[in-house]
Amino acid sequence: MSNPDYEIALIQKIFRYSKGETRVEIIFLDPAETVPLSLIGDGLLPPDIDGTRRPSDGKPAPIVGTQDDDASYGATFDALNIFDLTVKWRSSPFASLALVAQLPVASYDSIFPCGPSRGCIPQPGVTNPDQWLDILSYRQRPTHRLAYRNFGKYENLVTNQSVEALPGVAGVRWYELRRLGGTYSVYQQGTFAPPDCVHRWMGSVAQDRKGNISLGYSVANEVDVYPGIRYTGRLAGDPLGQMTLGEGIIINGTGVQTTTNSRWGDYTSMNVDPTDDCTFWYINEYYEVSGLPLPLPQPPLPPPGTTAPWQTRIASFKLPGCN
Repeated sequence: MSNPDYEIALIQKIFRYSKGETRVEIIFLDPAETVPLSLIGDGLLPPDIDGTRRPSDGKPAPIVGTQDDDASYGATFDALNIFDLTVKWRSSPFASLALVAQLPVASYDSIFPCGPSRGCIPQPGVTNPDQWLDILSYRQRPTHRLAYRNFGKYENLVTNQSVEALPGVAGVRWYELRRLGGTYSVYQQGTFAPPDCVHRWMGSVAQDRKGNISLGYSVANEVDVYPGIRYTGRLAGDPLGQMTLGEGIIINGTGVQTTTNSRWGDYTSMNVDPTDDCTFWYINEYYEVSGLPLPLPQPPLPPPGTTAPWQTRIASFKLPGCN
């Protein structure tokens, strides 16, 4: 299970669980034995399992990051970095994280042309760039989830990231990776960015049991598209690298965010219902009326009945052929 919050500690040195007078402490690593990890890029995603078939016992867990040769981290080519996380639960616990593959991908640019700011997505009627929305691409990071599925003959991973798909326009780069034996490869990849001057970003992607893919994301532009939610998809047998099913609207936004810190999200989530392994569930935010988002619930709490102008929408749907 992945935790999408901020920088994820893949291996915790000390974990404590407290309940009443009982405390259990597990030491994973001796601090003297830790080794700094050299990483090009910023941000890694752990796998999140879909489906009923689990990985084989003893197999390492894949951890995925991206690198962009146009960024400041020193990458010389655009790629997906694959790490294998191996954990042994025994009297002397052992864990290792090793870079096992750097898979070149189609060229992309995760550094959006909006200067040093993260607020790169304009909104209708908003002329102050400080009130634009966070592109969430500035660290070359893949965005939640890294969805794992075991098809028996091979294992699949799907993920995505926000990129500059067209000059000055955000789009969603998505990937399907395969692991056959212990070897990783890019099975297909694509960038979803119809040429309509609408920004698409902060996506999340998953596969159903038939191998069909659904991708959900945020949308906005500076003219007439208020922050809203849309989705697209493809069937397993469709031409590779394409979202062939067009675009669906989950809900259109009718307001804008007016805060000056640009924060949007931090993430959305596309998941598959475990009861039928076909139904996709997608959750994202949108704006119904213009205004400032409420702060996180902490003292002093907002007065009872106070509502934020942003809203959460949960949608469900199936793709053709999965019943």
